[in-house]
Amino acid sequence: MMGLSGSAQHLLSLLLLSCALTGCYSFTGGRLPAHLRTVALAPVVDNTGFGVPMYREYITQQLVRRLPQETPLQLTQERADARLTVWMQRMSDLTQTVRPGEIERERRAEVAVEVEFYDAVERRTLWRRTFVRSEVYDLAGGNVARERAILRVLDALCDDILLAIVSLW
Repeated sequence: MMGLSGSAQHLLSLLLLSCALTGCYSFTGGRLPAHLRTVALAPVVDNTGFGVPMYREYITQQLVRRLPQETPLQLTQERADARLTVWMQRMSDLTQTVRPGEIERERRAEVAVEVEFYDAVERRTLWRRTFVRSEVYDLAGGNVARERAILRVLDALCDDILLAIVSLW
């Protein structure tokens, strides 16, 4: 380190040390407790007032299908080690962006769900979170575009829920 001032050498040393230490750090996330082998899925509750039971049923079907595929948990309704409860809290169909004098061209479908993952063996809540997702759709596509956007939002919410289970967010 010839030709560098003392403070520059000190700064360079700190930089090299921080780079070396950064390489030693890794994030592993959480892990499901070993005693959790089964999960019960409570019926999805729709508190949105939107009035379309198909959405509640869709989330239920997706979780029933994907829980055993994407987590180490087996789905059961009898004496499960864990319980997953989902409440649909909000469903919105919002104006995306409209400037004065413009015609509305896009809208945003947004859904919020509250989810609790409960350890029935140790009788404690592992986590309780609210997940919110949205999707923009073109109004020219009518109700079909709106339905597709909502289903994509519901799929993304199921992704978030399953990821939270396996990583214990």
